[in-house]
Amino acid sequence: MTETPTAISASWLAQAVVEASSEAIVVTDKAGDIVLWNDGAARMFGFTAADALGQSLDLIIPEKQRDRHWKGYHQTMATGVTKYGDSMLAVPATHKDGHRLSIEFSVALLRDDTGEIVGISAIMREVSERRAAERALHARIAELQNELNEVRAGLS
Repeated sequence: MTETPTAISASWLAQAVVEASSEAIVVTDKAGDIVLWNDGAARMFGFTAADALGQSLDLIIPEKQRDRHWKGYHQTMATGVTKYGDSMLAVPATHKDGHRLSIEFSVALLRDDTGEIVGISAIMREVSERRAAERALHARIAELQNELNEVRAGLS
């Protein structure tokens, strides 16, 4: 039986996973300020860690969604309850250059040793191309349904 090398600590392993992940991993404190921004987040959103650390999530939240986001965020921080803990959430986001992104993400509440919520982590994936393909497919299905309805109407 092969043993796990003792030189690999859990904290080293966690840091290596975060750094190597192609997904964006972002952690915010209780106030919503960014305290961790990995290379995946830099690639996805165009902001370096130096740009993002200490900034509000407004950096990537489209202006139209900010009120709704912050209402939910502060309620989650106050209650310790999120309806998104076990599911993927699909939302728009904003790239540094201003273009819109479609992202999906999951969240995890982060608690200290006393159980108090100290922040939240999000693991995000950019799905803009897939969402565009889905919209095109839905549009084509609607066109075909209209054509079918016209054919049926002509047969009546």
